[in-house]
Amino acid sequence: MSMNRNAVISMKSARLLGMLLVLAGSVISLIPLYWTILNSFQPNEIAMKVPPELIPGSFIFDNYTYLFTKTGAFRWFINSACISAVSAALVVYFSAMAGYPLAKKKFPGVNVLFWTVLAFMTVPREVLLLPLFLMMKELHLFNTYLGILLPTIAWPFAVFLMRQFISTVPSEIFDAAAIDGCSPLAMFHKILLPIIKPGLGALAVFAFVNSWNDYIWHLIIISSDNMKTLPLGVASMSQELTANYGYLMAGASFGAIPLITVFLLFQRFFTSGITLGAVKG
Repeated sequence: MSMNRNAVISMKSARLLGMLLVLAGSVISLIPLYWTILNSFQPNEIAMKVPPELIPGSFIFDNYTYLFTKTGAFRWFINSACISAVSAALVVYFSAMAGYPLAKKKFPGVNVLFWTVLAFMTVPREVLLLPLFLMMKELHLFNTYLGILLPTIAWPFAVFLMRQFISTVPSEIFDAAAIDGCSPLAMFHKILLPIIKPGLGALAVFAFVNSWNDYIWHLIIISSDNMKTLPLGVASMSQELTANYGYLMAGASFGAIPLITVFLLFQRFFTSGITLGAVKG
């Protein structure tokens, strides 16, 4: 009896310690976001103050007034939102289409293809920037949405993730559909996609965030002011101004709103999708 009681106390202590560690990690993770939002309402001299003021005496909206009236922030925002949404949709669809045969079809070389996908996951993206740059130059796709989107579609991590999600779906479902005369394309659209909806939602979050934060590729492929995305626009503010951190923090805070919104909207799918993908390797 005493041993069982001690075991229960140990379990409760371990659970409490785990919760405290998670809470501490969450607080530490939120400090940069808090500091960014806080300084977006402060003048430049306060934002640059060392040590920083964690509890301000007052708030001003001059930084946001400048951002929305003196820059192309709304245009940058719309460009980023459209590019990220389309990119996420394309990544989700084509990655699911690529992951389907890797998970459920048996053909010569399927394992080689899968290991090739894993191998490409280890290649730093910076290695591919020069070849992509030359390809887009030959195709005359600079300052075009097609040039921005094409390199984002083939994402090895997304293909791997979809393959893992689809592996959890029982093969008997597809066998029964094939007996009923369902074509492979119909199986994919009418059976598979609705089943792995949580996985699609999780990947959509990853793909949207990845595209929204894609500064380096947009810097290479975009030179037109009308096509600037929000990260490029905010970065250009630091070049045009003498490092006014209040303006920059306002731009960064404005850019964080869609990311937080997307995560909150897809949180249910994101959580269940990650769990689903972890069931079977």
